[in-house]
Amino acid sequence: MRSRVIHAALLALLLTPPPAPSQLKQYKAVDPPQPGENIAQPCQYEVSFPAAQVPVKAAWVIYDRGPDITSFYTDPGVIAFASKNSIAMVLAHQCPASRTAEEGEMDMNPGNGLGRSLFSALANLGSESGHPELAKAKLILLGFSGTGAYFGHFVAYSPDRVLASILANPGQTDPDNVDKITLDTNGIAVPELIVAGGHDAIAGVTKPYAFYDHHRTHHAPWIFLVQNNIPHCCINNIRPFLLDWLQAVIDARKPSPNRPLRPMNQIAGWYGSIQPCPTQYQDHWGLPLWNVCDAHISRNRTAFPPNEKPAAFFPTQALAQEWLAYIKQPNHPKTSFSRPDHPEFGEPKPVK
Repeated sequence: MRSRVIHAALLALLLTPPPAPSQLKQYKAVDPPQPGENIAQPCQYEVSFPAAQVPVKAAWVIYDRGPDITSFYTDPGVIAFASKNSIAMVLAHQCPASRTAEEGEMDMNPGNGLGRSLFSALANLGSESGHPELAKAKLILLGFSGTGAYFGHFVAYSPDRVLASILANPGQTDPDNVDKITLDTNGIAVPELIVAGGHDAIAGVTKPYAFYDHHRTHHAPWIFLVQNNIPHCCINNIRPFLLDWLQAVIDARKPSPNRPLRPMNQIAGWYGSIQPCPTQYQDHWGLPLWNVCDAHISRNRTAFPPNEKPAAFFPTQALAQEWLAYIKQPNHPKTSFSRPDHPEFGEPKPVK
């Protein structure tokens, strides 16, 4: 019950108005639920094309899960990145389930309707905009909190369509939390960037790391990134690293609507490890919260200090060095949009 109350309060806080829309032309689609789907109402989508009439190579999908994450849809740096790489920007609006333990929440299993809805909307938006290739475009997924968990499930649902997945502070009630996801070989091959806050009492750090570590043992080309002393927020302060990582993934996987994605080359990569530092806090499941007090990178998958945990695969040395410089900062900036009515949003309470 306590978990449901926490997530219900979180949902109300996250569903705030998005930033001002981009000056790019916006196309919109409304997709009605089909019989048997766990969707309470028609789902709404928007798309813009930063590269204008250039054919789309991929689509970057973001749910409007609060101002931090929604800001990526109109951020000038992201728009420039999308233009350079012929990426369409897709904003999916919160689409509640008809059957849910939390009023207003979505069904985090894409097989229960939202996966089909997204693909249907992409086809309709592509037809309306003169970009029919959007219907088969490979996807970059960016989700925060509940939609972070949702996009973890989406990789399992349609791995061949996913170019890359970014799970920011991913967390949801069971059985939909990230540590309940088990991917097959195709899903494991999808590059993922998993971001956790060392002080995130809502999504925690232990469960996201368990998801990472389970699939790392099967050579998943993933990165785990802890934001030290950061609560349930602040994905926007890793934007430079996120874009650099995405560029490396795009360069390696060569997205095209008409061709399968290439696998990541793990023979020539770099690896990262972290030393967790305990804090006085726990997440709302009672699991420990921890920061990172040291980290290392190496060309050797196993050449790390014995007190460190595996944490990353990097396709390039430059990316490994950028991750290392970031994760070794003792305190990361709180660059979240302010919430004057809830200034301690996502902050943990000391263990009594």
